[in-house]
Amino acid sequence: MSNGPVHTNNFLPSVQIPSVNGIIYALLASVFWGTNGVLLRVGLRGKDVVSSTMTIMLVVSAITFAFSFGDLHRTATDPVKLAYLFLAGFFSYFVARVITYRSVTEVGSSRAFSATSTRILFSALFGYFLLSEDMGLYTLSGTLLMILGLYTFTTERIDRRELIISTSSGIFYGLASLLIKVGMLESVFVSVFIASLSGFLSLAAFSAATGRLEISINRYIFLSAMSLAAGNIAYFYSLSAIPLVIAVPLSNLYPIVTTTLAYIFLKSDELVGIRTFVGSVLTVAGASLISVSIS
Repeated sequence: MSNGPVHTNNFLPSVQIPSVNGIIYALLASVFWGTNGVLLRVGLRGKDVVSSTMTIMLVVSAITFAFSFGDLHRTATDPVKLAYLFLAGFFSYFVARVITYRSVTEVGSSRAFSATSTRILFSALFGYFLLSEDMGLYTLSGTLLMILGLYTFTTERIDRRELIISTSSGIFYGLASLLIKVGMLESVFVSVFIASLSGFLSLAAFSAATGRLEISINRYIFLSAMSLAAGNIAYFYSLSAIPLVIAVPLSNLYPIVTTTLAYIFLKSDELVGIRTFVGSVLTVAGASLISVSIS
């Protein structure tokens, strides 16, 4: 078995990670992120979406702080990069996540999470127009597949307006990806913690302003936060071992995981038919093609 690339970090010892481990980490990220959607569907029953999202981000911030603690005092900070990371946290962990979690309660976790795959499309568009990155045949083909997949969802008897709203979250996820790319610090863990903290503080401020500042917790919401944090960590380790062109498509399988788990465990909560599976697969395939073009 051949070994993968050496992962070097100014704050961690160099380690030799077999490339097969990188593939496993990427798949684990998909599993954790996909499981997150199903846990949310159950955990958000009768809960305020904003308060619950704030609670989830509080737990995620605590976990990422624990992982970044050893790097905090040794990481060089740049005010401009910090501003980018704070904006990334605002768009990704506040705006986009509230939209996504709200959509979970309206159109179901399988459809809402498949719609978030559009973040890769919007990342490619932002990169093309703002960073002068290339946009080739893969991007165009992937875009058509994603449009076809999302159209398949609209042929079901669901609230199309809510599906469109869920899809719009991809704009903010994509914008956050651009900001993270230009604002990344030496330590990835510190960068993720700063963005997570920004999202939590934004949610806390909004909750206070709207009279919803409370910890909204149950075991499913807590497990959802744990799975979200675990997915983020697994994704980082996959990037340390395998190329982006492999890590991104594999980790982007999470909508299929969510759809499958919803079909098995949430039959009484959301209708998951053949069109849901087809739409999910087409959307993920399109996102994977786009990720190949931008990796």
